[in-house]
Amino acid sequence: MAAAPAALLLDELVEEVLLRIPPGDPARLLAAALVCKSWCRVLAAAGFRRRFFERHRRPPLLGFLGSISSADYSCASPVRLCASRFVPTSSFRPPRGDHSGWYALHSGHGRVLFFKVPWGYDPRKNRLLVWDPITDERRELPPLSWSPYPFSASWNAVVLCAATPCGGCNHLDCHRGPFLVVFVGTVRNRILACVYSSEAAAWSEPTFMLEPDRIHTYKTQALVGNALYLQYYGANKILKFDLTTREISPISLPPRGSDWHIMLMAMEDGRLGFATVHESRLHLWSREVGPNGDARWAQSRVIELAAVLPDCVSSLSPLTSPHLTGGVGLIFMRTIAGNFTIDLTSGQIKKDGDHGSKDFVPFMSFCIPELRAAHTGGYGADDSSA
Repeated sequence: MAAAPAALLLDELVEEVLLRIPPGDPARLLAAALVCKSWCRVLAAAGFRRRFFERHRRPPLLGFLGSISSADYSCASPVRLCASRFVPTSSFRPPRGDHSGWYALHSGHGRVLFFKVPWGYDPRKNRLLVWDPITDERRELPPLSWSPYPFSASWNAVVLCAATPCGGCNHLDCHRGPFLVVFVGTVRNRILACVYSSEAAAWSEPTFMLEPDRIHTYKTQALVGNALYLQYYGANKILKFDLTTREISPISLPPRGSDWHIMLMAMEDGRLGFATVHESRLHLWSREVGPNGDARWAQSRVIELAAVLPDCVSSLSPLTSPHLTGGVGLIFMRTIAGNFTIDLTSGQIKKDGDHGSKDFVPFMSFCIPELRAAHTGGYGADDSSA
């Protein structure tokens, strides 16, 4: 009888050790589960996953999806081929890393959104695909339910957890649940938005706003609270789409904002913000609301890049500014000197491997093993859940 409390105490100590395994190395969790039955039992317990997520909070960067293209000269008229390739930055390896004919557009809440290449002017012929790299679940969405024609090529889309509008999820372990895809595009002089629901398996009716400016295709987006923000093309403003009310409204940027290469982002305090590189510095701006309800932009932080990045990066002209994209608390910067990750919490900057594309999508998600056999050369998605 005395052995039982000792065994429980040992399990608690083992769990404390396993909880400290870096979340960006899921293969190490699997290796720990294979040490012995008691360690496997600890990892398989229902509460371990929850405690592991709560301890680390920020999903790790598991890899990038970069676009690759080539020309097929086997026919009389060369055809341009396009694909998206998963480039790992961790021990995670999805079973299908390449998606031929699909272009990675956005990653959110454990899923990746692709569009079919080429994307045409008739929305009735266009396709979107949602992929979960952890479970390898793929769902090709139906055509957009409306068919205005002609349709501008100016558009953008994101994939989100379906609980986002009501705020009922912490997004640490929601990738197996229902999801939404928000599509925003331009038709003549109007901007429209519609939402696909995986539960209803259908698109909503579109919401319209009269607006002469166009949405910036493929540019960064930001989810802040229950609103999605997107960048206009060449205009000194951004677009707000309220996921609860489905209303569309414009928001002005600071003066000369249209001249900057900006990346929209959610700030650590939950406000809307953006990042831009200017004169060897990374400038962070946030939108503040005054006591009278008036909103304004204010520069919240400046990070010196010249001391840690090569000279050829710090002296870039506006036309060759670094390509920025964001994650949760991270900024990914692609430059002519390589790829860099900036941790906004610690301020640390590190150089990453080459993910081979100017247009790249970071994939951030937790990955906890289900204690099946590992793939050779890395921990695969069909051996895990997240």
